[in-house]
Amino acid sequence: MQGGVAIGLIGTNGAGKSAVSDYLVGRGFYTVSLSDRVRDEADRQQLPHTRDVLTQLANVMKQTHGPDVLARQSHALVLATTPAQTSVVYDSIRHVAEIAYLRDKGVMMLGIDAPIELRYERVKHRLRVGDDVPFDTFVAHDTRERDGSSSGQNLTLAFAECHTIVTNDHTVAHLHHQIDRFLATLATEGTSTWLG
Repeated sequence: MQGGVAIGLIGTNGAGKSAVSDYLVGRGFYTVSLSDRVRDEADRQQLPHTRDVLTQLANVMKQTHGPDVLARQSHALVLATTPAQTSVVYDSIRHVAEIAYLRDKGVMMLGIDAPIELRYERVKHRLRVGDDVPFDTFVAHDTRERDGSSSGQNLTLAFAECHTIVTNDHTVAHLHHQIDRFLATLATEGTSTWLG
């Protein structure tokens, strides 16, 4: 990495990755989302930004250019656009190859999760394209992203690589407290904790 603190966010849909990213931005971090590399490619191909389309496109990109392609592109963007001592948060990491690439660059992995019912309610209210789905469809998407049946994603294995996992099932203030605790323990790389 360039010299600042570097954090990678791994999380389920609706767990609160954006809330964590926004909080870190407020603390001076630059944020880059791996998913934005897929959205950029969808725009180039004039494809809609539905969850199924973006998942399929990400899988094609990873099959064509390697499973760490989104991490490589995002890291290159950081190097090209930020000062050397900038602290960075990499959002939307979904594959162990992305973790391996970014960890080699000094990135510490932070997982964010929450109960699926709570995540579904959050997703229903954020009004993104493709979020208006029945609960059983949400569960099917969640399962596919967790278990590796979508070749470009395996959140179960990705969570296993996290230094820390936070459970975002309380207040925003509680989430921020957990992130502060994580930032305070970054010096002890290699430890795994679960903050609830």
